[in-house]
Amino acid sequence: MFKKFKLRGNVSVHIRSDEEMASIDKHAADLFFKEQKKRLEIFLQQKGFVKYKTNSYARRNDVDVLEYINLQKEQYGSKTFTVNYALIALYVPHSFLSYDLGDRLGKLICNRDVWWDYADEKSAQVSFQNVMDAIECYLLPWFEERRSKESLKKELLIEEQKHKSYGGRLSDVQQAWLNVIDSKEDHSDIISNNIATFKLPKKLH
Repeated sequence: MFKKFKLRGNVSVHIRSDEEMASIDKHAADLFFKEQKKRLEIFLQQKGFVKYKTNSYARRNDVDVLEYINLQKEQYGSKTFTVNYALIALYVPHSFLSYDLGDRLGKLICNRDVWWDYADEKSAQVSFQNVMDAIECYLLPWFEERRSKESLKKELLIEEQKHKSYGGRLSDVQQAWLNVIDSKEDHSDIISNNIATFKLPKKLH
């Protein structure tokens, strides 16, 4: 049984005051981020993920769905980051990489947005360890539970009802996914096209 999870190193507001931001050694903070990201990469590699672009990681599951994790730095220089996750169907046509099913890690943990701090060395260490614990405790089981067409169809139908409740609808890609999820057709050409479009590393082919 995994140890009880507790949020650590997170900040409640991801944009600091001007005075707080001025006090941060931004170059040092970026070095702390890179240093701790290497720990995260080793952890994710052990789970079968491959580094994909600068701050993203992916693995392809047995039903041709990409399991995707992305670190997103706050853009105004507060030296915080959040974690996005997604499931992306390789057998559905895409013109770009879209988050077909997913959200931010904080929403999965506690139903709110969470931005982790890396403004100093200690904060970076605590934050990245907390993210790894959260991935182990919440995200990997979430991926595991959605590794069949039946579970993915259920997830898409839940998403559809959620959108309908406020007068919306599924995205075009989500609807296309729902339409073909039970199909027994050969989608190898679509998968090849998406691999090229996404520029996936060879290990994910």
